[in-house]
Amino acid sequence: MEYQKYLTQLKKQNIILAEAAACKLFCEQGIESVKMTDVARKAQVSIASLYRYFDTKEKLVIACAVKMWGEVIQSILPNFKDNEFASLCGYDKVCRIFRVYKILCDGHKEFVRFVALFDSYCLNNKIEPSKLADYEQIITSLYRYFSDAFDCGVEDGSIRSGINKKEFYLTCNHALMAVVQKIVSGEILSQDDFASSREVDVMTDIFLSYLKA
Repeated sequence: MEYQKYLTQLKKQNIILAEAAACKLFCEQGIESVKMTDVARKAQVSIASLYRYFDTKEKLVIACAVKMWGEVIQSILPNFKDNEFASLCGYDKVCRIFRVYKILCDGHKEFVRFVALFDSYCLNNKIEPSKLADYEQIITSLYRYFSDAFDCGVEDGSIRSGINKKEFYLTCNHALMAVVQKIVSGEILSQDDFASSREVDVMTDIFLSYLKA
């Protein structure tokens, strides 16, 4: 019984080490170029053990994506759970929720780069949507906060009615994440001038002005 408990603990510890090593390697070297042997070596676990935990690289990559999104979400959720947030009108709640993109741009650059790499990996390797169920679930957990704030705003009159809530959210999310990824990736043309995340503020203001009653 004790030995079984030890094996369970060892497996859990090795999975944590493997995911941490893989995340670091993927961020530093890109997902496509990293091999399972690279991950095993950095995590200091045997390659046989690594394949027992993740029988394909694809599963390891997805697990890393879920892990990184989970960590970021947990770091920003307190912004939407305090008494001050609860006292805001719906529009002001949405304004605070939209600050997430500025937070990502300024404080989570490595994560933003990984998300861009992960998107490309999924497209290039034709990952089936069914395999991304856990990833999608953790991403859409943020939508609940927006949805509640939006409904609150329509009810209190701070957000105009007649807007397709889900369509608006997805449009904003896609556009703002693309801008954040562009800023974090760096300038290509001299006109890009990504010295700061001000462009995120400008685009956020545009979306919010469309929303306000």
